[in-house]
Amino acid sequence: DPGEYDVVLLPYAVAELLDFLAYMGFSALAVQEGRSFMCGRFGEQITGDNITIWDDGLDPRGLPRPFDPEGVPKQRVDLIVRGRANAVVYDSYTAHREGKESTGHATGGPGYFGPYPTNMFMEPGDSSVEEMIASTKKGIFVTRFHYVNVIHPISTTITGMTRDGTFLIENGRIIKPVRNLRFTDNVLERLSNVEMISKETKCEGIAVVPAIKVKGFRFTGVTEF
Repeated sequence: DPGEYDVVLLPYAVAELLDFLAYMGFSALAVQEGRSFMCGRFGEQITGDNITIWDDGLDPRGLPRPFDPEGVPKQRVDLIVRGRANAVVYDSYTAHREGKESTGHATGGPGYFGPYPTNMFMEPGDSSVEEMIASTKKGIFVTRFHYVNVIHPISTTITGMTRDGTFLIENGRIIKPVRNLRFTDNVLERLSNVEMISKETKCEGIAVVPAIKVKGFRFTGVTEF
């Protein structure tokens, strides 16, 4: 049934959450236009202190891109540090507006979308997926999300579906598959309730991320398949 469940999210699902955080607010243009969750919150605690996220186009663990389409060398940008809002990425246009230098995050073309982090990393922890499952009395194991859309960027509320394997966890064991579920939830709130983070990470698209165990993930509907 729909409701709040503890979840174990594999890296595919975690990368989707980071991708949408980037879309909703890690861009200087989003901050300048007043539509970012980072607006007025730099230095404030916005996630749990076990969450650190950065962008580094030179790290070989990801998909290295040493220069952006403007020819500016990529810089490492620490976006969230120990749960605190720290920085956003810039291209030459947004940097000029604030009298700063570009961080090498232009997206090319006419620049409608502004700068964007495309080499994100989340700091790993000291757990394993098996330990996350074993520690869960009743929860949902989620392989991947899809068909995700933004509801409210400043509150980081998104909605989407599970896919490619969704399972019920009871008393520390995966016991059966379940139908795919729709979720509607606040990304920063969920990242404030991360109980366990895996040691292992995976490069998935624009992010290198661990698996995580999250408390109270909100599922709002069940599919017919």
